[in-house]
Amino acid sequence: MTLHPSSLYSPSDWAELFVLCTKAKETGNDSSVYVWLSEYSRVHDLPQPEETEKWSDTKYVIKEALMFLDKFAENHTNDFENRKDSQHV
Repeated sequence: MTLHPSSLYSPSDWAELFVLCTKAKETGNDSSVYVWLSEYSRVHDLPQPEETEKWSDTKYVIKEALMFLDKFAENHTNDFENRKDSQHV
């Protein structure tokens, strides 16, 4: 059975993860992201994050969250720029 993310955590819970990811990027300390992922896994009976020399779920989640935020910012800015441009025509 596939779990839908909205049935597991609220938007504010996911927002917390995104904030933790941005702080991890800024500080270089990803321990709070690992704790969040571990708790998420424990609560929902999912495998714990994998952390090996070759792979890090924590680092992957941080990278994905930052890419998502970057794309969101790009889309948001484009939407506003397009609205501004259409108002001046």
